Amino acid sequence: MRIWDCHCHARGHETGEDVLKQMDAAKVDRINLFARYPDKGTREDVRASIDHLARVQAVDPNRIFGLVWANPRAPGMVEELERGMVEKGLRGAKLIPDHWAPTDELVFPIYAKMKALRKPIQFHSGILYGFGDSSRFCQPVLYEALVNYPGLRFSLAHISWPWVDECIAVYGRFRAAAGYKADKCQMWIDTCRGTPDAWREEALRKAIPFCGMQHLMFGVDGTPGTLAGNAPVHVAKDLAILRNVIGCTDAQIETFFWGACEAFYAEPAA
Repeated sequence: MRIWDCHCHARGHETGEDVLKQMDAAKVDRINLFARYPDKGTREDVRASIDHLARVQAVDPNRIFGLVWANPRAPGMVEELERGMVEKGLRGAKLIPDHWAPTDELVFPIYAKMKALRKPIQFHSGILYGFGDSSRFCQPVLYEALVNYPGLRFSLAHISWPWVDECIAVYGRFRAAAGYKADKCQMWIDTCRGTPDAWREEALRKAIPFCGMQHLMFGVDGTPGTLAGNAPVHVAKDLAILRNVIGCTDAQIETFFWGACEAFYAEPAA
């Protein structure tokens, strides 16, 4: 069974060789690796974050999918996004609402640029264990604003826990906008942990029949350094729920651990 971890955070010191070593130890075949958070808020820091990740990805771009961490308040962010994806070959963008909301105009140029580049965005969604009191900016219903950018693929992380039902409802909203054609829906759900074990089974039981496997991506939510310790645990726990509790087929399980993320990155026809 192939494993694609859709949610991994770089810290800024990794080499590509280090990342591949940790992936091998974790038995993870491919990862989405987010750039180091450019916390200084300067264009220079954004550029350094992008350039580090591009070096890491370049070691094996078939296994390491790098995503620019986009800070909408950083000067030149839109231009740096384009540079990161066009010149450096990175695969998408990562955003965490930090005292800005997905409905705020300051982030709209990022949406427009990512749509034009035909690259996806992975958002944090749900309670936020960082960035101060930012959780109120991360509720899934706020991402309904992306319905104004049809064709822009995006995912919401952690099944938006504790707002799991709201996240699933938002997915329904985007599926409706796509004419109830799941293959045309622009939203995916990143199921990386956030849902503690006590909520995990319920969250997957709700999400799978409503959303379908094609838009539910497996993720670990760690760093390359923690991957070997965490990934096998999360894979085993989710596999037990999918196979032994929910009764998913082998094809559904393959989609959850690999195919949904593959579909997320498949650029739509022009």
